[in-house]
Amino acid sequence: MKQKLLYRGFYISSLTTLNDEGRFEARVAIMALDGERTRSQRFLDLEDFATEEQADERALSAAKEFIDAQLDREQPTLSGAPL
Repeated sequence: MKQKLLYRGFYISSLTTLNDEGRFEARVAIMALDGERTRSQRFLDLEDFATEEQADERALSAAKEFIDAQLDREQPTLSGAPL
């Protein structure tokens, strides 16, 4: 079940695959878009799960955490507090 979504200006696509042991490896691609072009791209390989649904959920959750961390780090601060 490949899932795709737009989150905080980033395009997320689950790339979960079935491995040789019959388990699903959670994988995800994160793309920062700049108009019609891809500005940057990041792939995350995570742990494996018994079901594709579990792996996809983990992949999408990890992608959102990654994006949130990137955006929070870029946010300007004044006296240690986010603006």
